[in-house]
Amino acid sequence: MERRHARLLGVQGGWRCVVLVGTSLSIFLPVSKAAAQATVDTHVPISAGVSNPCTGEAVQGSGFIHMKIYEAVAPNYHVSMEANVESFQGTTLTGVRYVVPEQVSWHTIADTDGVPVNSTVEEIAQLIRQAEDGSLVAGDDFYFRFSSHYTYNGNGDLTASFSDLTTECR
Repeated sequence: MERRHARLLGVQGGWRCVVLVGTSLSIFLPVSKAAAQATVDTHVPISAGVSNPCTGEAVQGSGFIHMKIYEAVAPNYHVSMEANVESFQGTTLTGVRYVVPEQVSWHTIADTDGVPVNSTVEEIAQLIRQAEDGSLVAGDDFYFRFSSHYTYNGNGDLTASFSDLTTECR
């Protein structure tokens, strides 16, 4: 699934891998009280090739990833990450224009020893074809939604989990 979505944005794990590894490390490394109040807020320019599985069109474009990470250690460990693809626009070789909004949010709360812990991930992405000319009657916009959650109790037992992936052409 992750490979499919990475292919959607034309990145092989790139920024998502960096975010997940960095945030995962922050869970297991000691954090000082001063660091707990730090907030990461950054814009990173991106350029990528995108493929619309609904039309088979290849799109080349650019935009920004805007990422925010919030972290706290008291009364227990809490980290939230939000990443949005902003202003991503691209065109096909035939001149069709696309916009690609995407939002990812990730939220984890854990005791300092790692359990109990719960985490929720939500991701929504769209490939929206502009200036429709009627040549594609069926859905030409691609929608992607991923949602997951897990909870481990104080004994480290998995007590709740789900994962849901929805893709459709509209």
